[in-house]
Amino acid sequence: MKLLHAALVCLLLSFPGYSCTLRMGIETSFAPYIIQQGDSWRGLNVELLARLAQEVDCKLEFIHSPWLRSLKLIEQGELDVLSHLSYNTERSEHFAFIGPHQQEIIYLVGIAQAFPGLTNLTELKRSGTSGIIALLNGAYYGDELDSILNDAKNRTRFVFIRSNEDKQGLLLNGRVHGVLEDIAAYHYWKKLANLPTVGLEPLFEVYQSPVYFGFNRRTLSTQQLEQLGKAWQLLYNNGELSRIVQRYQVAEYQFSLPQPASRLPLQEPQL
Repeated sequence: MKLLHAALVCLLLSFPGYSCTLRMGIETSFAPYIIQQGDSWRGLNVELLARLAQEVDCKLEFIHSPWLRSLKLIEQGELDVLSHLSYNTERSEHFAFIGPHQQEIIYLVGIAQAFPGLTNLTELKRSGTSGIIALLNGAYYGDELDSILNDAKNRTRFVFIRSNEDKQGLLLNGRVHGVLEDIAAYHYWKKLANLPTVGLEPLFEVYQSPVYFGFNRRTLSTQQLEQLGKAWQLLYNNGELSRIVQRYQVAEYQFSLPQPASRLPLQEPQL
């Protein structure tokens, strides 16, 4: 009877294909990762997550939400997954991290003349800058930048923007002198003929980190999260994930899929 009970529990906790829907928080204009076309979505992150969802017999529901609001919706149990999430201890209380799906490399992208002599964050912390830099509100860019933002003198040179689309728009319209941007995203929007990118360039690397699909520990069980981790490993091993990545390469910048290193909550001991 105990074995039968355990089997029934496992069955109930697994993903039921007929009713499983993963709600993803998503925002526009973050090519190549997220691209909106009318009422539909595509992009590298969308395709990778869709393939993962298919492997565990789930559907995806896209909920348009700026990044900071998406983090709140996760806490409230109204979203199940976000993409492009870097790991830290605080976030691990709310998320299980499946992937990583990319090694994110953040640069200061902007007008070189606005940042004379500035080649790294250490110089920025020591000497400040005359240029104004936009960054995504709620995003994590590493401990070194956090220490700069906690300094009242330097914080005044930064503006916090609700979405990647708005951040990019401020730079292209001359409202700020630089943005903190993923280097692959920079190369993608530089290719768009209708964007005035002349004079803009990646100035120096700010931070790099593996980024993951973050699944909500409040709305998904430990068993479900483990199933997602195993499915990601399987799709990596059989080459399906790499084939999706290859469709989004550009001549100016090549990137690769990191080896799986999912961070899942520890299984609670059986009583």
